[in-house]
Amino acid sequence: MRILFVILLCIVSLPQLKAQNAVPKPAKTEVKWKTYTNTKEKVSISYPATWEPKAVDKTVFFFWAPYLHQGQKFRENVNLSMGDAQDLYLVEYLIDARKKMPEELEDFKELESKYVKINGRDCARMIYTFRHSNMNFKNVLYIFLNNGKAYSLNFSALPETYNGFYPTFEKIANTFKIK
Repeated sequence: MRILFVILLCIVSLPQLKAQNAVPKPAKTEVKWKTYTNTKEKVSISYPATWEPKAVDKTVFFFWAPYLHQGQKFRENVNLSMGDAQDLYLVEYLIDARKKMPEELEDFKELESKYVKINGRDCARMIYTFRHSNMNFKNVLYIFLNNGKAYSLNFSALPETYNGFYPTFEKIANTFKIK
């Protein structure tokens, strides 16, 4: 149950599926940014102004990238879920995620994990792939612990679009703040 919200996060970041043809890389244009603040959960994050918010159960926020072409069946996205840290240290939380995610996500494969700092806060960053509804995904997950709460900041992309979106994912992640 400790990592259930991480698993739910991965699942809710999935589709609004429609037919898809070729997958172009995102355009390299200067984009304005917006800042989202949730005073109840005491978090904020900035994201490209072209991305749209979406109400998704069990998430604090969910923003997805605009459609890049007609017939696109998946939109890259970022979302945050929270839960009880259950008195775990960050290293223990990451170990628990490594155990639970393969049980919950089809063809789960951890590609890389390391500890990084975001706005002065320690977090674990995991890059992984999995399969859902006959589609492959490549995600990057940032896990933060603060005052007994666990925060899972998750970015989802298709393997073909991941490298093009990763710089944007990193830029968004580096704006995440817990107050």
